[in-house]
Amino acid sequence: MLFQSLFLTLLVNYFPLSASSPRLPTRHLCLNLLTDLLQNPVSLVQLDSGKLYVAERDGKIQLVSIGDRSAPEVALDLSDKVLSKGDHLGILAMTLHPRFRFNGFIYIMYSTDTDDPEFHHKQLISRFTLASSNTSEIDKYSESIILEIYQSAPTGGQIWFGLEDHVLYAAVGDGSRARRRRFDRGSHNGKILRINVDVDPKIDGNVPYKIPADNPFAHQPSTLLPEVYAYGLQNPWRCSEEQRETKKGITQTRTICVDVGAKFSDFNIIQKGGMFGWIDEAFSPCHDLDSCRNASKLKSEFKLPICRYSGIAVGGVFYQSWNVYLFADYMRGSLHYLRATHSGNAWLRGSVEILNNDTCGANQRTLTHQTVLNLQQTSDKDLYILTVSSDNIDEEPNGHLYKIALPKPASLVRSANGAADPKSAFSFRWSFYFCFIYSLILLCYRKV
Repeated sequence: MLFQSLFLTLLVNYFPLSASSPRLPTRHLCLNLLTDLLQNPVSLVQLDSGKLYVAERDGKIQLVSIGDRSAPEVALDLSDKVLSKGDHLGILAMTLHPRFRFNGFIYIMYSTDTDDPEFHHKQLISRFTLASSNTSEIDKYSESIILEIYQSAPTGGQIWFGLEDHVLYAAVGDGSRARRRRFDRGSHNGKILRINVDVDPKIDGNVPYKIPADNPFAHQPSTLLPEVYAYGLQNPWRCSEEQRETKKGITQTRTICVDVGAKFSDFNIIQKGGMFGWIDEAFSPCHDLDSCRNASKLKSEFKLPICRYSGIAVGGVFYQSWNVYLFADYMRGSLHYLRATHSGNAWLRGSVEILNNDTCGANQRTLTHQTVLNLQQTSDKDLYILTVSSDNIDEEPNGHLYKIALPKPASLVRSANGAADPKSAFSFRWSFYFCFIYSLILLCYRKV
């Protein structure tokens, strides 16, 4: 009976009767407020000087000095061009050319009006250039349009340069009311696009970009756009790329894109030529799945997400200090993380608690009454969070820029809500092993 009691205790305490997936321990972070003088900040990049360009949705690029609480300086003002009235409109993203220090090229993705009555607006991917080599001001009149994408409805998007191949990637939302363009490989909508913007007019002619030869549809029939790298996305917000070294010393690159649907958000590892978007059966290529003869075959062709989150997720960055993927909840103002299992075949989710001034020091903040718009990592691996005040979203300024920091070890003895130190997971694991071994010893002793 003693063994049975111990076994039942072990079973109840360490294997709770729940159908939910295993959860990871709560982690802890500090947020250092850098400035609260922004308006709807959505994207940022870091300059060699350490200063930041912060893009505001309404059309301005602000220059922010780290450690300086003075008002940001306007580096570029596109407010007369940008269509920003409504969700998923305005400046959506920006990125620096890999050789920015030499050519001064900055790429911006933004929404603007269109004269075509069939469409609500168009998204532009444009290149701008610094006004001079010794200034941070961006020349407004240097704009060179790389790509135009027509949209029937507001949708998200992002642009970035690949860490390994240095070509430009663009995550483009579906933007159609029926949400069907994402499965049409003859359309830019609902895709990950991959283009090479390093063109030589003497060799390539007067073209804004060229197609990488290893794109999945580069040599397919003309009905398929050669720019398409992956497809099936509904509303990508956001994508993040990571380089990691395997146990065999091989460098691998992976990209996670968050696709936000009406009911939940999918986290997808982007694969070359992959078809994504199994978000909602009502918006799949086969609307009536019961009567669709090839529904099972069609479903098998989809690249399934690594995680499905019940809410509006804002991706996300790979946080190397924890070896996890960090993301936010848009509505709740909360942080969470994903971590791959040792096999790499599954991902588990955990929560992040933002600690307060008592444990993090002066000038620390929480995300109370904050709406998270973006998490971004700069070239020096620092992490930042861009938010707006959810209780005064129409006031100016309403935007905040935070820098993420790890709390001091002493701060993790006990968190504000009584949660244990994450190191307790180590003790928890060993207590499990101890109880299990102890039960086996008792069982063997009874048999003797």
